[in-house]
Amino acid sequence: MSTAGRFLTWTSPRHVPLPLPRPAGALWLVWRQHRVFYLATLALAALAGAWAAWQHHLLVTGVESYAGHCGPDPFCGRPVPDAVRTVLHRAPAVLNSLPLVVAALLGAPLFAQDIERGTHRLAWTQSIGRAEWVVAKLLVASAVTAVAALLITAPVSWWWSTVWHGRATTGSPGVAWRQLAAGNDWPFFEYTGTVGIAHLLLALLTGATAGLLLRRVVPAVAVGAAAAWALRTALRWLRPRLLPAGVRPAPTVDYPPLPPNTWHLGGGYLRTDGTLTPHAPCPSPYPGNPQSACLHVHGIRGPYTRDLRPAQFLPLHLAETALCLVLALVLAFVCVLCVRRVAAR
Repeated sequence: MSTAGRFLTWTSPRHVPLPLPRPAGALWLVWRQHRVFYLATLALAALAGAWAAWQHHLLVTGVESYAGHCGPDPFCGRPVPDAVRTVLHRAPAVLNSLPLVVAALLGAPLFAQDIERGTHRLAWTQSIGRAEWVVAKLLVASAVTAVAALLITAPVSWWWSTVWHGRATTGSPGVAWRQLAAGNDWPFFEYTGTVGIAHLLLALLTGATAGLLLRRVVPAVAVGAAAAWALRTALRWLRPRLLPAGVRPAPTVDYPPLPPNTWHLGGGYLRTDGTLTPHAPCPSPYPGNPQSACLHVHGIRGPYTRDLRPAQFLPLHLAETALCLVLALVLAFVCVLCVRRVAAR
């Protein structure tokens, strides 16, 4: 073969090595540093999501079996399916611990571990500034938390949707759902859809801020978990106040029956002048007079209920999601500001 032929063969596109892009930068450095822990977190979340999806199957099967056995009789004496107890009674206790776990195990060591060991100095000497270091760590940890939260909240949202549609169903299935899944307190609200992801992101930022301020892992774990619990408690108190609750008067002295999936917030008595009072003016009827006469004497028109209706679920969901994300952004800004106080040497 001639020299020209060999040259043409060597320079053929099939033989020219193409340089492949290599991951680099602060984000890749942060991922490489914590990849084992993050991958384990995602694997655990995937297992939890698979278990929750299987429980959904058991829940639907159990309620259908109950409905087929009992028919329209809600009190047929058949035992409650175990999946109903697991999903509606045992699972909420586990879900309630998720923000505390995220704040303590994912958020608190995020900065405190590097600062306590002194490894943050190495990162700052490799063309990574303090702000870039904080932002990179928060972005990677937030991405992992969001994916893990999605894996868990997706089947929980499936639970929620199935229970809601079941309660509104007519016939024997609806009777079974209303009997087995009674309640109107929206127990899974903060673990469904985007609000579930936003709650866990807020917990992550809460723990991360505690770690950056305290700079020690053990105190940051304790303070981060306590702060996440306090924030969750405050948001639960604020939730029914984010939207105006509907006031519905009753035509009789008895409380009106609530539609399925209504969140009952309280009630009281409606005066004839339109004002409300939470206290009953007639704890017992007057001797010889019915209760309605007692209420008339006190100028009471009748009872009322305050509740949030199913139609308000989506607006409330979006409002609380926005609130959690705004708080998380504020904490992220606090982290960027506070990293300037950390000594570089």
